Amino acid sequence: MKKEQSSSTKLSQKRDVTAEKVEGLRKKLSNTGFSETDFNALDNEKVELEKSVSSLQEKVDTLLAQLEGRLAFNYSDPVRGFDRSKVKGLVARLIDVKLPKHSTALEVVAGGKLYQVVVDEAITGKALLNNGKLQRRVTIIPLDKIVPRRVSSATVDRASSMAKDLNTTAQPAIELVGFDEEVRSAIEHVFGSTLVVDGMQAANSICDGTKTRTVTLDGDVYEPSGLISGGSKDNLGSTLSKISQLTSASRELKEKRQRLVVVEKKLDSLSSQSKQFEKLGAELEIATSELAAVDKHISQTSYGMLKDKFDAMTKEIADATAEVEQMLITKDEKWALYNDLKKMEAQLTQDRENRLKDIESRVKEAKDLVSSKEKAAREVSTLKSIHVCIPPLHLTHTCLFHS
Repeated sequence: MKKEQSSSTKLSQKRDVTAEKVEGLRKKLSNTGFSETDFNALDNEKVELEKSVSSLQEKVDTLLAQLEGRLAFNYSDPVRGFDRSKVKGLVARLIDVKLPKHSTALEVVAGGKLYQVVVDEAITGKALLNNGKLQRRVTIIPLDKIVPRRVSSATVDRASSMAKDLNTTAQPAIELVGFDEEVRSAIEHVFGSTLVVDGMQAANSICDGTKTRTVTLDGDVYEPSGLISGGSKDNLGSTLSKISQLTSASRELKEKRQRLVVVEKKLDSLSSQSKQFEKLGAELEIATSELAAVDKHISQTSYGMLKDKFDAMTKEIADATAEVEQMLITKDEKWALYNDLKKMEAQLTQDRENRLKDIESRVKEAKDLVSSKEKAAREVSTLKSIHVCIPPLHLTHTCLFHS
């Protein structure tokens, strides 16, 4: 038995050392401040972002290839150190169609102006035309010289009222596109003088009534002069529709790329902590396995089995002792409650007796009062029935009865 106890003692000492090692590794893991869940979430987000960026880039490239012939505008710097921000770009690239259903109408409204180039000043436009080595003819819209064209508010109100009466809608074309305020005068020049109306009959009536150019959603045009144009749409509206898709895809691509950069930086900053966390985690796993093996070995020895029984019995005794202590506390609480209730019962009984005595006293007083009142009433009644005689003034005897 002593030999088994000595062997078990060594195992217990080994267990204590291993348990201390496990606890130390757990503290180190906790102190790293590293969250494996957050790290994995960032890593998964990075994968998803990379997929999105790849898909969006492919979409942007496809749309650019489809629009390249119509939207290409290449030029050389007309002077050394030329500020390219002076060239704002093609009108088609400066607007954002708010609703796809308006693409056809807006493309008809703009016509060839859709491919005109907006610049900050006339001098910039002249420099491009003279020294920009342009590969095709272009029309320049200088922001400092262009005269905006607008539909008056009174005309807009009249058109809206007429459209409402005809159960349709009429809106200024410029309200259907988004753009930067910097290029407002150029966009008003292109879209400011036309109304977009839903329906041919309404467009015709509103054009006549307001003397304003109107365009239907299908691209039919009604001029104040009486001219009407329309017919086959072919691919009419596809350019603005694709430009809107390109703008949306480009914007989303930019946002995804920015977020990807942020996520990659976070992952880089956490990579060293991740490696340390993984190393400590592996060490903890090994130490935990060693501790489990030692516990298993101890439990399988005769001394260990006896010790387990002893520990179990000790625990049972401790639990029973705690239960007894709790029962004694509960007993004291119940007795205290019982005594309190007994005191309350005695007090309530005394209060009841006092109230009954008070009530009996009041009843007696009431009876006495009633008796005295009855006696007084009888005396008054007796006095009223007395026969009163008045001496005669003449010979005739006159008696009066006071009733």
